[in-house]
Amino acid sequence: MVRYAALVVAILASAAGCATLKAASARSTEQMLAKAGFHARTADTPELQSLPARQLLSRSQNGVASYVFSDPVGCHCVYVGGEREYQEYQRLRQEEDASMNCWGWPWCNGYGG
Repeated sequence: MVRYAALVVAILASAAGCATLKAASARSTEQMLAKAGFHARTADTPELQSLPARQLLSRSQNGVASYVFSDPVGCHCVYVGGEREYQEYQRLRQEEDASMNCWGWPWCNGYGG
């Protein structure tokens, strides 16, 4: 019985940890989108509310690309940007990925440390 209780506690703690990581990841993505120039809009139309959550999607209208990222749980909003904002977002992500490869070592500076 004690082992079963310990297993249940471990599973619940793991699930809570995953939820916390997902929320932190969404906040980080939203901060990066805003830094790249995306604009947050309230998801107040059925079309915006029906977008898949936390996915950066490409849409094209009259040959012009736009990008949307929906967060129905955190900000209840949609981040919207164009090609320029998307390219800046990709640059920021690459920059962050390079710094993550350094594991925080100050002498690495994105060179794979």
